[in-house]
Amino acid sequence: KMSEKLQEIEKRLRTLFSLWIDPQKVEKLDIKANVDERGVLVEITGPKEVLSLIIGKKGSTINAVRKITKSIGGSIGAAISLKVNTPKS
Repeated sequence: KMSEKLQEIEKRLRTLFSLWIDPQKVEKLDIKANVDERGVLVEITGPKEVLSLIIGKKGSTINAVRKITKSIGGSIGAAISLKVNTPKS
């Protein structure tokens, strides 16, 4: 079922982020996965200091995360795109 796939994506992303970010900080992230016509859009929102760890210097970390998410998507049969919602402040 699609809702189970979406929960699986969220769980795997949290596990992934916990590899280099304190799991308590990862808990503060709001990870929402929605299905649209192109596949699954995962939106990540949270405290600026946690998001900056996900994005990394010059976006290098988020690019690596996107590659990994592609393979996660491949394993569950969904095209996944990531969007990090950075706070306006």
